[in-house]
Amino acid sequence: MAIKFTDKILDNVHGFIEYSDAEKEVMNTLLFKRLQSIKQLSIANWIFPGSEHTRYIHSLGVMHIADKIARQLELPDQDRKIIRMAGLLHDIGHYPLSHVCETPYKKGMENYKEDSVCQAVNGDMKRYIERFSLPVAKEFMVGSVEGHHEAVGAAIIRTDPQIKKIITEECGEASIDIICDMITGNVKRQDTNPLWVQILHSEIDADGIDYMMRDAAFAGTGFGSFEMNQLIRCFERRVYDGKEILCINEKGIAAADQYLINKFFSYSQVVFNKHISNLEWMAEIIVDWMLKQSVLFPTKENLLKQWINAKGNFDNYLSFTDNFFWKALDEIKTSPKKYYAPEYIVELSKKLLNHEELSFVSDSEVRIISKDADEMKERLCQSAIYTEYVNSHDKVVLYSKKPMTKNVPYEKFIEAIERNIPEELQDDKEKYIKNKVLSRYMEGICVCNNRNEEIHLLCDDDKSLMKQLYGTNLVIFRAFQFPLADKANL
Repeated sequence: MAIKFTDKILDNVHGFIEYSDAEKEVMNTLLFKRLQSIKQLSIANWIFPGSEHTRYIHSLGVMHIADKIARQLELPDQDRKIIRMAGLLHDIGHYPLSHVCETPYKKGMENYKEDSVCQAVNGDMKRYIERFSLPVAKEFMVGSVEGHHEAVGAAIIRTDPQIKKIITEECGEASIDIICDMITGNVKRQDTNPLWVQILHSEIDADGIDYMMRDAAFAGTGFGSFEMNQLIRCFERRVYDGKEILCINEKGIAAADQYLINKFFSYSQVVFNKHISNLEWMAEIIVDWMLKQSVLFPTKENLLKQWINAKGNFDNYLSFTDNFFWKALDEIKTSPKKYYAPEYIVELSKKLLNHEELSFVSDSEVRIISKDADEMKERLCQSAIYTEYVNSHDKVVLYSKKPMTKNVPYEKFIEAIERNIPEELQDDKEKYIKNKVLSRYMEGICVCNNRNEEIHLLCDDDKSLMKQLYGTNLVIFRAFQFPLADKANL
């Protein structure tokens, strides 16, 4: 049955975004409206005041872009309904302050002691610099783990009776699992077409296209500009090892290069801004402490098993928004003894509540863009970051890292894979390598042509800048004054 659009919303990035009655029903649920209270760029609006956009409007944008890709691929309307619904719901499990509060849930941070916070943070940085390398990525299309906002979102979709009813009536019973696979990046289930997963989970996907364009538009930068329509017009589908792969034809190479380069610069200039970096680190440290102490924030287990439960009572989760974070900080500030909050957590909470950040240590920034790991390590080891600040007891060293692309040319990838084949799989080496190549093609940007040649990645194409830039990495190290010096070492 054809999709019937019954209403539309005006978006300053894409213009009018149309939606169906079923999509409107989802948008009107309290679980989806919760996203209006979660800023896309956490606290970046303190530095880029226009960055007030939310996960709500981003989700509509992803639905819109996903459908443009689906139409370009000439997918039938019933498939488009599922793809649109997955795009709409892909962020329904997001945490307060977006990725900031998510980080401690995905991977626990160091268990800092009050008298040695700087030592612990800087010790990690020192070891990282001493072992610095640029390893070849070997794992691709890895599904979301427990604690990831996508896994939380899938749990909500499977649990909430209202959303389940809307989806099954609009898209069919089997669509619940397919949508959850698309959201979590699961390409292993036989009943889910991996092509659909790639529309939401690949190096150029609907999610990335919208957030790059939207973040730049609201932050006021030009880094979100690229030939989106040209790129989408060049999407095609091909088959490798029996699985459909999302590709671009050769006419889309320049637009794909433009996308990756501008995304690289958007991280360099906005996401890794020195003010944003230390503000977000402060917030992560506080959330991690709350999780370890089981106070104020729900533990990972409680979030999934009690707040998102089989009875569909989401009252606690509905309040789990940006405001929840600020209320928790106020509780720490006003009742530190009640929560046995260490002094550094109280001080960091006060700073954030007062819109204050850690003081940047003048001239401490080390910013390197290179594809030579040895050169990068040498420059880091010769810098004051390594020789002075990682040994400091009253400053913390923070770092950011961004590759131009995860992929390397085919020969380099195969060499890395062959060096790491598990002993027990040596007898089935050919199949093992083929599966690794398949997942690499699913996540990367594949190029196809009309000459019946095999598909290949951008970094293997002579017409792409990625042939030269594939190994380029940005690393930034900075030192900041910690509000409380490590008392035991003064």
